[in-house]
Amino acid sequence: MEFRAVQKFIEQSIEQNVLPGAVLCIANEKEILFKKAFGKAHVKKDIVMKENTLFDIASLTKVVVTTPAILILLEQGLLDLDDSVAHYFSELQGQHEEVTIKHLLTHTSGFQPEVRFYLQSNVQKSPLEVIAQIQNRKAIGSEVIYSDVNYILLGKLVEKITEESLHIFAEKNIFLPLKMKHTLFDPPPDLQAKIAATEYRDHLQDYQWGDVHDENANYFGGVSGHAGLFSTAEDLACYAQAFMKGHPSIITEGTKRISKQTYTSGLDEQRGLGWQLYSTPIFSGQYLQDGFGHTGFTGTSMWISDEQEIAIILLTNRVHFGRQCNIQRFRRIVHNLIALEVENSRK
Repeated sequence: MEFRAVQKFIEQSIEQNVLPGAVLCIANEKEILFKKAFGKAHVKKDIVMKENTLFDIASLTKVVVTTPAILILLEQGLLDLDDSVAHYFSELQGQHEEVTIKHLLTHTSGFQPEVRFYLQSNVQKSPLEVIAQIQNRKAIGSEVIYSDVNYILLGKLVEKITEESLHIFAEKNIFLPLKMKHTLFDPPPDLQAKIAATEYRDHLQDYQWGDVHDENANYFGGVSGHAGLFSTAEDLACYAQAFMKGHPSIITEGTKRISKQTYTSGLDEQRGLGWQLYSTPIFSGQYLQDGFGHTGFTGTSMWISDEQEIAIILLTNRVHFGRQCNIQRFRRIVHNLIALEVENSRK
């Protein structure tokens, strides 16, 4: 398959300044079917996007690091999904005791989408102390509220249970076993030229380039359960394959299965353990009406369909041009064109 239609669409979008660049990688459970880079990694410096360009993958960190870390600890018997998070953190006792690990994973904890830990009013407190003081949390299980707070807590939980930093645990238990050789937190300065630049920042008087875009993750030193990871399209394809049926993985088939089932039936968004499941074609497109995936604010996404036996990794630096890009529309069209070609190839 040559995927000419999707290549043309991405090239036209770059010509129209919808976004500066992208890397697309398509895989099945056995092999990579297609991989190509488009456009620029840094427009002002005229750096061409390459297939191995590193991206700040933003909230894809939630499903590439934090979710599998929790699932690994579940298989090891070191936690239970119905454990209260306050069981592990004394700071939360008496305040958020009804919130379980499962609520955090499925975004049904009731916590608000964001707490600005990096603001001066919070910097003298630990993240747990700040979370403990949250008073306006909604009732657990009442709605899906996508919240970074959930995954900041889960990242802290991994560190508490394992007694090692999140990035060390992830490297040993996720990246190395899956041969994700170019995936890391807090990339060193000598990798800057290989990284896609993100957004222009007034306080820098320049484009953010080589350090994490998310303000909280940046404040936490570049490592957090909700954001901070840098990776390549091919590495993420290796990760996506590990969650497909029948592919060798860091977790069992049974654990894969429970991670991809819905825990939010009756609510407005279907969520698995970490994963966003198909409920509407918000970014999966109209021709992939099954599956699971996630997005990242910087312009990254992953969608995996067991039914179609395909994984789509689409990495862009869309915030390089600001935040006006309709990235969800762009993703839907890319996914639609890929799904149609895959379907036609089977006839």
